[in-house]
Amino acid sequence: MKIKRQTVVLIVVLFTLLGVSREGVTQSWPPLPEALDALESDSAVTVETVEVEAWEEGSNYYYAFEPNNTNPTIGFIIYPGGLVDPRAYAPAAHTIAAGGYLTVIIKMKDDAAITYPNYIRADQIISDYPEITKWFIGGHSLGGVSSCKYAKEFTDKVDGVVLWASYPSEQFRIDDTDLKVVSIYGTNDGLVTHDEIETSEEHLPSDTQWVPIEGGNHTQFGWYDTSPYPVQPDDNPADITREDQQAQITQATINFLKQFEENQCVATYLLGRGNPQLTTLRRFRDTVLAQSAIGRKLVEIYYRSSGKAIAVFEHHPIVTLSLRRLVGSLLSMINGTLVRV
Repeated sequence: MKIKRQTVVLIVVLFTLLGVSREGVTQSWPPLPEALDALESDSAVTVETVEVEAWEEGSNYYYAFEPNNTNPTIGFIIYPGGLVDPRAYAPAAHTIAAGGYLTVIIKMKDDAAITYPNYIRADQIISDYPEITKWFIGGHSLGGVSSCKYAKEFTDKVDGVVLWASYPSEQFRIDDTDLKVVSIYGTNDGLVTHDEIETSEEHLPSDTQWVPIEGGNHTQFGWYDTSPYPVQPDDNPADITREDQQAQITQATINFLKQFEENQCVATYLLGRGNPQLTTLRRFRDTVLAQSAIGRKLVEIYYRSSGKAIAVFEHHPIVTLSLRRLVGSLLSMINGTLVRV
């Protein structure tokens, strides 16, 4: 019986490329110190380890990275690469969460997302965060394959897929779906080569976005220790640093997710969705500004300029903090005006 090429590649990646430890015993690549540091909360992101009682002990948890000072409506679920400790993707998850997106890394039994029931663990995350209106799933290497497997089966639960040095096998092809996909890959990757990425086009939607990282390899899609090897066996050395490659990976991922944001005004960005003070501002808009031609023009300019203003704020956190304080002061004045109306 002839075995399909994609199946052979999948088997090779699983058992040869990712499953060999330093002593010849199957074990996971451990996280580097930078990955452990990224598990700490800071002013931009709150990191939490969430236990799931229904999952098998020892792998019954996931890492949630929640952005502070905003109420995200888009979530991104990361499936780790095969036999890679999930913490290796914490720096990327932290950066993406700081961009305004709930980001979750799932611990898999035996660190193998491809197996059942590991690949459906995303169900738990989606259930735990009902406030998220759009979900994207993705991962590195076999984690990306597994995310395609999940997305193909549950197109009603996710909106798209983010592939990091990965592509779907023929069995998990998603070219006949409405899923939105981005494929981010390194040009020096020795495990998922450029030719394989090109071949994968027939298994992905026609509007898939392609992001090559010049000089990037397979290993640097995560922060894991491949000692005593400089890179994973059969991977190629990178021509860029891990920091540079990670910056490009996370920015490409954020750029992709940003396309699916709902229109947001400056006040919502500064105060957060669901903030009761937004009701006060809307009353001021409707009962004061909307009553004059000048006021209506100001409202029009405000909404038309919000997108550009928010883009500036995202790169200047100090300015954003000062504006939040200013809005607080303005609200006191606005409340006084509304009382007199």
